[in-house]
Amino acid sequence: MKAEAKSFNFLSLEGMVKIPFFQRTYVWDKDNWENLLSELLNKPSGHFLGSIILKQLLSPSGEPKQLEVIDGQQRLTTLSILLKALYDTFPSEIQKNCEKNIKDILFYREDCTGQNYAIKIEHSQVDADVYQNIIEANIDNNPTINQITENSHKMLQCYQYFYDELKNKSDEIKKSLLNKILNSENKMLVVIDLVEESDDEQAIFDTLNTAGVRLSPAEIIKNALFQRIIQKSSKKTAIDLYKQTWEKIFLQDEDTIKYWDNERQTGRFKRDNIEILLHCFAIIKGFYDPDKHALSDLSKLYKAEIANRDSKEKLEELLNEIIEYAKVYQEKIITFDKSMLFPFNDDIKRLLHILEVLEISTFHPFILFVFKKYQDESRKNIFLNLEKFIVRRMIAQKETKNYNKDCKTFIKNPDAILNKIETTDEEISNGIRKISNKNAALLLFWIELYRRNRNERYDIKELKYTYSLEHIMPQKWEEYWKDIPQKTNPDGLPMTEEETKRDRSNKIYWIGNMTLLTSSLNSALHNYAFEKKMNGEGRKKGIKAYAELSITKEDIVEPYDKGDRNWDEEKIIKRTNNLEQEIMKIWNLQG
Repeated sequence: MKAEAKSFNFLSLEGMVKIPFFQRTYVWDKDNWENLLSELLNKPSGHFLGSIILKQLLSPSGEPKQLEVIDGQQRLTTLSILLKALYDTFPSEIQKNCEKNIKDILFYREDCTGQNYAIKIEHSQVDADVYQNIIEANIDNNPTINQITENSHKMLQCYQYFYDELKNKSDEIKKSLLNKILNSENKMLVVIDLVEESDDEQAIFDTLNTAGVRLSPAEIIKNALFQRIIQKSSKKTAIDLYKQTWEKIFLQDEDTIKYWDNERQTGRFKRDNIEILLHCFAIIKGFYDPDKHALSDLSKLYKAEIANRDSKEKLEELLNEIIEYAKVYQEKIITFDKSMLFPFNDDIKRLLHILEVLEISTFHPFILFVFKKYQDESRKNIFLNLEKFIVRRMIAQKETKNYNKDCKTFIKNPDAILNKIETTDEEISNGIRKISNKNAALLLFWIELYRRNRNERYDIKELKYTYSLEHIMPQKWEEYWKDIPQKTNPDGLPMTEEETKRDRSNKIYWIGNMTLLTSSLNSALHNYAFEKKMNGEGRKKGIKAYAELSITKEDIVEPYDKGDRNWDEEKIIKRTNNLEQEIMKIWNLQG
């Protein structure tokens, strides 16, 4: 291994520079571009921008030299795009003067006796076309610059950022910037050349990522897997396998890449889909134990599992299993948004939505396992049992700390769920009489859909999860809800005034005092007396204006319109009892 400080101009002496097929796609974003441009414009020459690790490849005699980028492709790519954007902002006279210098960095001659030039940095399939479009395009007739949006490829966004930042700067500033980038004495990079067979590129690839965007666990796992396949077969075999499997499933096009990069909330953390998939797979296969290992151990455990596969066939078996689970994950594990419609009779969507709202991702390995192994009725019954297990424990406010252990148990034996549903009906009854807003909103939403599914009089069977929770009797009731009915204690003795207030404050948090509205009430209406809260005041709309659902319209508005203008503890008790019966029917113990 040989390390040497060099200018970016070192590329002018190189031939083809290959980005290995197993490395990540281009991921730098605006923060990275801003930092790079700021450092180049404001820091003195010689300011260190980072390291680049290159491996010399054997080339046939007479052909251009070839390098493989082990680390630093983000930086190399960004600097080359900056150079192209800078060139495109110059007037034609300056372009003509600096054309050869820039061409020597961005292109190489395929044949030293010919006139054909090829793009020097060869990207993987997903990035190659976009990069070529940027480097080869003439800005005067390049339509892509006017079509770049926040959803465009990151390389296109990078080019537009630099172009927009530089086009209005003076030619003197731009010429100074170009000279700084191309000055052979401005040694702003440390280039590490791997020239010995003993140089461990795998170890370097995993550890030397202190600048820029760090490698994700998925990238490290992918690299370890295909490097091991190379060791046990050949590079050609590994590349063929990669293109047939990993690239096709995870990197086929921009939409696919965005899907796997999309982040989900999993407990306290946000993780992208591909990491969640690999985490689930490791739990299913048993080499990751969530009771013993941390998320930071994932890539290390995969590397150990990969190292234990001592043949190309066993490695290919592991790869194919990951791909099969990825197909199931992409098809079945839904990405939720506010536009999604939910019907009650879609059991899978209902379960996944409940887990999403409750921010429970612990059972995703089990769900993925069931999707893969079980079909139709068996799968449906397993998921119904899991839903009851989760919802009943949620209502009873039971801890979730043992869910990791439960998940492992259920993977070994899905029938074990039935033995774990130990939450009693009494605990459910108590739970809905002291329930959080988030949990109440979830239950009320699915009760509404349950009603619509059972009764033909409802034309609309599917709803979006976009409603606002409202307490009918407000949490701050003292100012406008002064009338408190006479109450008695369980022993038959009248309650004191203080006891009646405590009893009312307690019943505020019963589910019978909560409902869902199509929009939040004006903050001034929240605490008003019942009649004003129902009808609104002036331009401030009340509950009746937002009562689209039966749990509001039929339970509260219709009795009010028929003359029942009172809402008190007795109404809360009655409605809670009615909702309790529906909850027991939906998430009952019997079946």
